[in-house]
Amino acid sequence: MSERQPGPAGSATRPEVIDSDGHVIEPDVVWREYADPEYREVLDCPGGYVQAIGISRAYPDAARLPLGPESGEGEWARAAEEEATSWDEESRHKMMRPGGYDPVARLADMDADGIDVAVLYPTAMLTWIEEPDLFGAACRAYNNWLYDYCAADPNRLYPVALVPLQDPDAAIGEMERATEHLGAKAVMIRPAPYIAELKLNHPVYDGFWAAAASAGVPIGVHPSPHGDMANSCRLLGLADGVTNPMEGLALRQGLTNAFDLQMAVAYFTLGGICERHPDLRVAFLEGTGGWIVPMLQRFDHQFEIFGSPDQTTRPSEVFARQCMVSFDPDEVALPFTAEHLGAGKILWASDYPHPDAKIPGVVEELFDAVKALPDESRRQIVGETARAFYQL
Repeated sequence: MSERQPGPAGSATRPEVIDSDGHVIEPDVVWREYADPEYREVLDCPGGYVQAIGISRAYPDAARLPLGPESGEGEWARAAEEEATSWDEESRHKMMRPGGYDPVARLADMDADGIDVAVLYPTAMLTWIEEPDLFGAACRAYNNWLYDYCAADPNRLYPVALVPLQDPDAAIGEMERATEHLGAKAVMIRPAPYIAELKLNHPVYDGFWAAAASAGVPIGVHPSPHGDMANSCRLLGLADGVTNPMEGLALRQGLTNAFDLQMAVAYFTLGGICERHPDLRVAFLEGTGGWIVPMLQRFDHQFEIFGSPDQTTRPSEVFARQCMVSFDPDEVALPFTAEHLGAGKILWASDYPHPDAKIPGVVEELFDAVKALPDESRRQIVGETARAFYQL
């Protein structure tokens, strides 16, 4: 770590370190004070209405009631408390770090670990419900609150907006509001169908992709390991019979985060999305990255043999032109991927303050992972690629 000590951020001796996928922990004030007045009563329940409804629908055997204030908070609060007790002590400590909801505390943690800039994604709002009006209201409340959170240091904290893609026109409107007025640097989507079971490369979503491409807004594709959408968790039945959403999470997250991202890479690079929208920029996040080189090779092979009704360009060429992938700092395949795919296609993420985040120590882990690479590649991976992708 000696190379990070002297010199300003971004210098030859001290590369700028940008966390491409950190998280916030939404406090209840998001729904109580930041939501549109006509939606506050329904959205204001512990943890948020969207998470309450989404989790209860994903795990119908969990005996949890998604209650709003009109029904009382008792049963939902008890269920949330019971869920929290199933976490080990270290995981609970990480998720309760003040920096998740307090930007001043987060900046102190960033300083302690050596992170210069963080790009921020949600936690509760990783969950989803299909009702576009309620989900859209929750997205607006979240985007409003995140703007204020990042205002603590707008040169170091950058928001990623949420939009209700189950209503593409409403999603375009919220994307425009968040990027033009709230400083959002990207839009997050889940790698799963938003409208019935229509996959992301279905033409129904093309208006949104076209608007994002035209506006130069990057897309961050970020999974969640719950069967609240028609994702691999639901389709593989991994939530069946689960009575506590934390039970079996290692299996669900280990499989579904990677599966869903791999499917999303296919839809964007082999299913025609990126070819139809050549100015669209996409990052695939929190599903690890060591699979991307052999997966693109496989897609190319299948494309060359069978062709594709959706596009004429090889998937690896599409990815090289428009896409990025995020790595955890401890992945052994990170240097291999940099050599074969190019360091300019690689982001890294802390996942702060989620349980798999190494707090503190993630930056030390990152520099150890890239130490064998050339200086230029190291600078790209630890910060330059993220700054270029998000246009910070």
